[in-house]
Amino acid sequence: MNLQKINIRETLVSQLTFFDEQLTLFLDRYLPAADDVRIVRERKNTKAFIERYMFKVEQYLNNHIDGDDIPCPDFVFLGSTVTVQYDDSNHCESYALCLPEDSDPDNGCISIVSPLGSQLLMAAKDSQITIVTPGQITKVTVVDINCN
Repeated sequence: MNLQKINIRETLVSQLTFFDEQLTLFLDRYLPAADDVRIVRERKNTKAFIERYMFKVEQYLNNHIDGDDIPCPDFVFLGSTVTVQYDDSNHCESYALCLPEDSDPDNGCISIVSPLGSQLLMAAKDSQITIVTPGQITKVTVVDINCN
């Protein structure tokens, strides 16, 4: 059995390249430009959110410039699997963060632009987050972040 080790640097650089080259296309696909003020605002907020993510990834890479073998980030990133503990029940749940086209919530794969995914992206390990989804507010603690 040949287990391929994931190269974190390659993964993160690939994400930066993707968003640098295709951010407008990404926004057009999931939030098409329109005259509706709400959509314009959501598009602007999503663009700023992705740019914050890119900045965080760039900082991480700049802090780990030696060699290809860098540790798994201590924050939730696109492609990672995050385990959260629901504070009200102590129940743990794991989610893999992905692009919208790869989303499969029934199998724990959630989009970075979904209500849950967008609130988990960039969260630090051991941080407590208040997750706001339609009809529910829940507190969770990020207990683990795994590189897939």
